[in-house]
Amino acid sequence: MTNPAGAAINVQSGKRVFVVCNDGAENTLTDGTSYIKTDGEDMKGCFFSEGQLIFSGKGLLTVNGNYKHGICSDDYVRFRVGTRINVTAEVSNGIKANDAVIIGGGALNITAKGDAAKGISCDGYVTVSGGRTLILTTGGGVYEADENDVSACAGIKCDGILTMNAGIVGVKSTGAGGKGISSDGDIVVNGGTIHVITTGQQYVYNRLDTSPKGIKSDMNVTINDGTIKVRTSGGEGSEGIESKDVMTITGGTIEVSAYDDCLNATNNITISGGNIYCYSSGNDGIDSNGTLTITGGVIVSSGTNSPEGGIDCDQNTFTITGGTIIGIGGSNSTPTASACKQPSVIYGGSGTAGTYVCITDSEGAVILAYKIPRTYSQMSLLMSSPDLEKGSNYTLYSGGSASGGTNFHGLVLGGTYTDGSELAGLALSNMVTTYGSTGGGGGRPGPGR
Repeated sequence: MTNPAGAAINVQSGKRVFVVCNDGAENTLTDGTSYIKTDGEDMKGCFFSEGQLIFSGKGLLTVNGNYKHGICSDDYVRFRVGTRINVTAEVSNGIKANDAVIIGGGALNITAKGDAAKGISCDGYVTVSGGRTLILTTGGGVYEADENDVSACAGIKCDGILTMNAGIVGVKSTGAGGKGISSDGDIVVNGGTIHVITTGQQYVYNRLDTSPKGIKSDMNVTINDGTIKVRTSGGEGSEGIESKDVMTITGGTIEVSAYDDCLNATNNITISGGNIYCYSSGNDGIDSNGTLTITGGVIVSSGTNSPEGGIDCDQNTFTITGGTIIGIGGSNSTPTASACKQPSVIYGGSGTAGTYVCITDSEGAVILAYKIPRTYSQMSLLMSSPDLEKGSNYTLYSGGSASGGTNFHGLVLGGTYTDGSELAGLALSNMVTTYGSTGGGGGRPGPGR
């Protein structure tokens, strides 16, 4: 169905509409590049409805939006299990809703090509509870004169809470300033799989700019479970996961490779569980502009050369009460000794890519072994483990090899270590023990160091 002068389907009743794509059927909707307007009718896309849109059925629906949005509702849009929908938006958003976008299942393939276009855009909330949603955005950034601000593409953008419970979401954004998932409200991940790639540079207009981000919230980010992989490679400002307030991680597997900070929060980062890997090629691995608390989980965080670091929280309180932690970079924030209940060791010196550093206990058992991921002329390596005990003696080694056990991005636990050279005996009389030249850090050590 093609309408060269308007929407292919235009529902003005404001009533709820059930769209059933029959199994085996293939349907295509295409609108025109310009619309002939009708008084009292507000057409906003190829498939437009003033009311709710609920999609179901196993047939294939292809929507080609040439004027504005692909699928648009002034209420909510819902996709049920089994739905198969392809949307291409040449100038604006693939899917646009005022109140909500609810993805319960199905397969959604969305391409948004326009500058500052969104794959999914919602003025309310977005919830994903199943299915597979793949989004590609290719447009660049724009200057918005009405707001005196700049805007860029995003795979998913909402003004309310974005919740991921299950399913798969994959986003690739190639344009300047492009973001994977962005919300003005909280982002909550309870499960499912999220893959985000951004390749664009920062978008700059006069003194205004917007940077690429993998996952960005103007409020809180909470990750309770799921698998998240983010890669942002576009230079300055290209951060992996950013919260403008508090970031809380209680579980899941998170792997971030970013040019700028991998994890960044304005007020606090709290990690109590999960497997977390961060690798920044131009800044900090983990960066809290406020306090930082780690009570559990397995964390491997690699930052670049000084003054950047593996783990940074400026001059604020850095608390460690649990978890297995590796922070490596040109510097690290120093844990606040008076706030910690689990000992840490900070080893400083030069570091060569592929070289192991290992801590063993007084019986020779391996506490942890870690393979340095890149060469540092000045390195700070922060190590902490629940197997370290204050008042006990340990030995620090360099070189050699590690095998067996589990290997999480160079961190070997439960394995064996051989043929290393002894660097020092460590008597952990304090909560934070330093050996060598650590290059300075941003943490406040507190009393008892």
